[in-house]
Amino acid sequence: MKGSYEVAVSRRRGTKYQFTVRRNITVIRGDSGTGKTTLFDMVADHMRYGEQSGVSLQCDRPCVALTDMDWRSQLAGFQDSIVFIDEGLKDLLSHDFAQAVRGSSNYFVIIARADLPSLPYSVDEVYKIKTSGKFHSLVPMYAERGGHRHSLSAAKPKQDFSVLVTEDSKAGFQFYQARFTGSGVVCESAGSNAGVLSWLDEHRDERVFVVADGAAFGPYADRVLKLQNEHRDTMAVCLPESFEWLVLASGAVRSPKIEAALAEPSDHIDGAEFMSWEQFFTKLLREEADGTAFAYSKAELAEAYALPQNADKVMALIACRNVK
Repeated sequence: MKGSYEVAVSRRRGTKYQFTVRRNITVIRGDSGTGKTTLFDMVADHMRYGEQSGVSLQCDRPCVALTDMDWRSQLAGFQDSIVFIDEGLKDLLSHDFAQAVRGSSNYFVIIARADLPSLPYSVDEVYKIKTSGKFHSLVPMYAERGGHRHSLSAAKPKQDFSVLVTEDSKAGFQFYQARFTGSGVVCESAGSNAGVLSWLDEHRDERVFVVADGAAFGPYADRVLKLQNEHRDTMAVCLPESFEWLVLASGAVRSPKIEAALAEPSDHIDGAEFMSWEQFFTKLLREEADGTAFAYSKAELAEAYALPQNADKVMALIACRNVK
């Protein structure tokens, strides 16, 4: 399934929810009493009883709730739908559930306070419920402060760092190493998104600039951004979509296909084919740069990417031009 979809759910003369679903996985978090379970119950009631439930639901795709104990069989019956899942599903954190989501033609709205490390969901698609009277909407859980800097605090991030750490261990890491050679900034790889938190725990006295793929950082954002909040004078966290997205957005490689995909990613990325947007942008960069000086491989970065006129455009997107 592709596209973004407006969802409006309401009870007669009562509670109303309105929000947009943009990717294959949306996560709603928040404390008890914020309206998460009410939303799920309203979708479930409408699925069971239609208008007789007293619930009105408007969306261009079917909206359904995963309610059965035998959730595998129930999910198998949903196609090209927006599937709502409550955190009470006992297998929510299981490998089996993650495998069922991968390759599905459905979009998923998952209501869960716990992190979901088996699912690569975006930091930009983690929301909390905002309430104004009877009206409820979704607002981002982790604010983007400009230059893809994410933070729990409105404090201006520091600019002076001694270490740049990335989850990448291949092309992206090679890019940052080349960019900062001789600058006094040490570049290190945490090896994975999960490894970023461990790295930060072991280097709390460093002045660190973290850059990681936001497209799959959702499961780790809460812990990393809370740690940053404790060390806001020495740590900044930057979560662009992915390294490949940065390259494409910088204009280093151009084509009409790239321009269209960057303008409206949801319209071009099929969740059944690409578990995260990072996978799509990697494929797009490989295809559009093939046969040029920018021919892309995750294993080894082409020299053209490290040329100052190209590297500076990438770094400007993450407000990191003057890191020193």
